[in-house]
Amino acid sequence: MKKTFLVAVMVCLLVVVTGCNKGKTKTLTCTLSGTVMEGTTIDTKYTITYTGKYVDKVESVEKVKSNQPTILNAYKQTVEATYSPYKDIKYYDYDIKIDGDTLTSTATINYAKIDTDAMIKVNSSNSMLIKDGKVKVATIKEVYETQLGATCK
Repeated sequence: MKKTFLVAVMVCLLVVVTGCNKGKTKTLTCTLSGTVMEGTTIDTKYTITYTGKYVDKVESVEKVKSNQPTILNAYKQTVEATYSPYKDIKYYDYDIKIDGDTLTSTATINYAKIDTDAMIKVNSSNSMLIKDGKVKVATIKEVYETQLGATCK
């Protein structure tokens, strides 16, 4: 009986000392939608998974709807040009598809595993987000809200 009590006390102390919520993963979602031009709309959703004050992963889904195939093809070329420099970086994944009147672009960046130095080599402006190999939630939220006009919750 004494051993059981002692083990229970030690487990409780371990939980208190290590902090039970310190490593809790949370999610922040940022959205943006609107009309780009007549007949063309865009809906974007960024899902930011983070622990503490640092981003673990960002998943983005952009949907462009247009009744003009030339606009969708032009947008696809632009998105491919944006993502293609990252194609050889592990943990930076993207996919771009046109299905009917909708282009869907998805991207996942696993900041917990990715080589952030390689990202900065591809585009030096990434250094505005990445500090000491990490991205702060506050920084990425500010970029999405102030530079892109997204709403984050």
